[in-house]
Amino acid sequence: MYKPINYKLSELAHPQIIKTIGELNTWRRLDADCLKDLQTIRDEWFKIHGSGVYINRLDLGIDSRGLRPPNDPDGSFYSTHKQGNTFDLEPVNGLLREFFHFVKGLIENGGLLKFNTLENFEDTLNWVHVGYMNTDKEPLIIYL
Repeated sequence: MYKPINYKLSELAHPQIIKTIGELNTWRRLDADCLKDLQTIRDEWFKIHGSGVYINRLDLGIDSRGLRPPNDPDGSFYSTHKQGNTFDLEPVNGLLREFFHFVKGLIENGGLLKFNTLENFEDTLNWVHVGYMNTDKEPLIIYL
């Protein structure tokens, strides 16, 4: 089982899931290649900017940016967040537009193992939605 070196489970999964099924089973529901991609994104962004990447921010009540429970009211009923392969990322330094293009570039240049999907930046100005879908486009841009 792969666990990224500098992400806590609470950043990656909703607290309800961790509480209900436990840490081990929660890790098992997260896609290993997506976790490796998250590690790459965080590592490469830090190399360039000396800044980290947020996912869930429980201190601010933000708990649904990673793996969401089936009954979670955030997002759509069939959200890919509920499959363990989609995450909403926010650069600590606040450079959201630059971060979007950074992640897009990683996808376009084959720098990621699995992530291939982004939501259109103008539709999600407070985070960068990155995930995996069955597509041959790299990246597939979803317009809301």
